[in-house]
Amino acid sequence: MTLSFPRVLTVARREFLTAIRRKAFFLMLVGLPAYIVVVTTIAGRAEEKERAQVLKELSTLGVVDSSGLFAGAPREIQTDVSTTDMAAPGPGRGAMPAIPMRSFTTKVLFYPDQRAAEAALRAKDVSQVLVVPADYLQQGRVRRYARGSSLFSSADRRAIAAWLAGGLVQGHVAPEVAARVAKPAQHEALYTMNRRGEFELKDDRRELVDFMLPFMFTFLLGMCIVLSGQYLLQGLAEEKENRILESLMCMVSAEELMTGKLLGLGAVGLFVMLVWVGGGLAIMGPTLAILQAVPPPSLIVLALVYFVFAYLFFGSIMTGIGAVTNNMREAQQFSVMFSFANFIPILLLSIILARPSSPIAVGLSLFPPTAAPTMLMRMSAAGAVVPPWQIALSLALLAGTATLTLFAGARVFRVALLMYGKTPNLPEILRWARQG
Repeated sequence: MTLSFPRVLTVARREFLTAIRRKAFFLMLVGLPAYIVVVTTIAGRAEEKERAQVLKELSTLGVVDSSGLFAGAPREIQTDVSTTDMAAPGPGRGAMPAIPMRSFTTKVLFYPDQRAAEAALRAKDVSQVLVVPADYLQQGRVRRYARGSSLFSSADRRAIAAWLAGGLVQGHVAPEVAARVAKPAQHEALYTMNRRGEFELKDDRRELVDFMLPFMFTFLLGMCIVLSGQYLLQGLAEEKENRILESLMCMVSAEELMTGKLLGLGAVGLFVMLVWVGGGLAIMGPTLAILQAVPPPSLIVLALVYFVFAYLFFGSIMTGIGAVTNNMREAQQFSVMFSFANFIPILLLSIILARPSSPIAVGLSLFPPTAAPTMLMRMSAAGAVVPPWQIALSLALLAGTATLTLFAGARVFRVALLMYGKTPNLPEILRWARQG
């Protein structure tokens, strides 16, 4: 049957306007990114606060030294930690902002035996107790006692380890050498190679951006695809449940209805994606420019291309699910497994970002259900260079699979659209997809 494009565009316009006029859509468009920003900010601040609180509570360390190795060890532990506050840019174009530091001091008190040290710990005269056995030099074992322990920070453990390292050589080498042994890489400057083959300076904030950029691209793409698919699924299920489809089918064909819905709700997802990307660049653009982490235009263009193909793939599946189910509850139950595929790369985020060229990363970027988010994650990973042939093959496989799914979904949609009652089983659905 020949499609009437005016009728297709009418359906598309109706679906688009119906979706964006909902109050829930506006709340999602503005509220979801705001919620994510607030939650991530609170989580980051909470982690920093927890690290600072652990070091603040470690005001006094009681030591029982049975080895005699630490008699000349320092009686104070000085610990400096960086904060996540962004400072103003330094002098010079593109200079990296200075990292604010916060200093904590821990007094070290020696006790003759463990009983006396534990009594001081119970009386809150010391924050923790460190027991160094006589065979420490041979075995390397120590015991640490505390009234409580943080599940989310080991800052106190690192501070005590640095004191042990410096104390071992105290009195055997110059004081400045002992201090450097305790903190051998205190002011490390890490340079990594970028995509242009040049080495550039990294710091904690740059590493955070290198993590957040691919994560947000992946999350954004997955959310937009799922959002469009869910709108499509919800609309079909509601229209079928309320018998609205019977009226629509008097004016348009099944193919025109499906095409219009795919175009209209795909435009909704594309609109959301552009708003979120534009808003993110407007708000974070200056910071990203300072850190030289602005996404290249080619990445944004590829993100749009991947969105189109991935949406056609998942949208066709959602269309078929909406046609064969009888209500929204059934439709959502069937759609969960397909929607979840978009977020599988997020579960493997650490593997993909650490090894963008590993077999699992390459495999997921070529596998159509996970190709779009994984490939964008690989391309936006710090220092990663994805071979052009892999991008081309990934797009070709995704486009081919999307085309096959579209034709199969159209056949299922045409047959099952006006069927009510018992949900068809899998063999019946596969037969409709083959024969239409």
